[in-house]
Amino acid sequence: MSDQLKIIIIGGGILGCSAAYALSKQPNCQITLFESNTLAAATTSYAAALLTRARQKTVIADLVRETFTAIEELDQLLGQKLPYNPVGSLHLGSEPESRQQVEQMAQIAAQQNLRVDWLSSHQVMELCPWLDLQEDTQAALLPDDGFIDPYQLAIAYAQGAKTLTRQPESSSSLEVHQNCRVEKILQQGDKVMGVELANGEQVFADVVIDAAGPWSTMLARQVGINLAMAPVRSHYWITEALDSVPKDSPMVILPDARAYARPEMGHLLFGLRDYHPIYASPDKLPQDLAGFSFGQDEQGWEALEDGYEALSRFFPGLNQTGIEHYISSISSYTPDGAPLIGFLKDSQGKMLLEGFIAMTGCSGGGIGMSGGMGRLVSELALGQQAYTDLTPLAIERFGAIDPLDENFQRQCALARCAKRSG
Repeated sequence: MSDQLKIIIIGGGILGCSAAYALSKQPNCQITLFESNTLAAATTSYAAALLTRARQKTVIADLVRETFTAIEELDQLLGQKLPYNPVGSLHLGSEPESRQQVEQMAQIAAQQNLRVDWLSSHQVMELCPWLDLQEDTQAALLPDDGFIDPYQLAIAYAQGAKTLTRQPESSSSLEVHQNCRVEKILQQGDKVMGVELANGEQVFADVVIDAAGPWSTMLARQVGINLAMAPVRSHYWITEALDSVPKDSPMVILPDARAYARPEMGHLLFGLRDYHPIYASPDKLPQDLAGFSFGQDEQGWEALEDGYEALSRFFPGLNQTGIEHYISSISSYTPDGAPLIGFLKDSQGKMLLEGFIAMTGCSGGGIGMSGGMGRLVSELALGQQAYTDLTPLAIERFGAIDPLDENFQRQCALARCAKRSG
């Protein structure tokens, strides 16, 4: 249709797919998604994908709430249940600071009308026999949380978008191009005009959404935008099968050990926050992350050694437990741990580059926030009122920064080191 709004999405990870899904619910959109590999094949598939509802920042809670809504919608639309595991999340604290953190999380959950169950140490160890807790450990169970297969959620977003645009009443269309890399964003003056592909083909559009994950930075720099984020190591381990890990046991958040854990088909998946920041420069990333290394602690043994003593206090069987898999990938971290969403604007709110929308910098939370981020960019693309306050997510909120400056990259990596939640 000639009056369709032409929208290009760069990136077919969970964010790009969620944007396509949200836009497919809008009228008169010609949506074209370009993915340099195959859908959800890069960083999305490596996520631990904990879905926790209670968040300190209202805007993040709003984003996560939309993801849960999207999962329910996709279940109905696609006629089958997504592999969401509603096992709940246990927040545990044994030291004064962590006990206070658990209490604050419970208060936040109550303010957001989420159920909170207080459990004794004995009750927790019945649910999670791999744990060994002190009698006075503070334990709050948020039973409405869970985890999901990130790849299948991303594919469901894409399938949902295709299903919606194929319905007779839809005035929108969708094309998905895999193994098709965007090489350049086209710009004329203060407006983005489209993209140029690796084969030299130019595709024009009214709006370009940069959802290219850690590659977003270098694409945005082509049009004069410095995205305040850096590629930071995110990793976890998966143990051998353990009788002490029931398949339906809750996820566990352990701020005292700077750790989180969840069941993985009878195995235990656990992650540790690095004590030492490990990061890369965005201009050094290969197009294909297969075999990518940050150049230090490649197998994660140093990180595991750093966190071993604190984790083994709660998981005394760790020393006798075999590790079957170590998964390391990239998370795009911002200095404050919140994503980057929207147009670039000046201090007066004036748009500085028409047609360019950033959708990136999820700081390890992209799976949980995906539904809300998709909805936001669809509203922005069509000039609609955003359903939540965009101010805490504004891409210009850090002022003038250089994402290629190592000191800035380190600042972003330290944001992950300081993280205590899942």
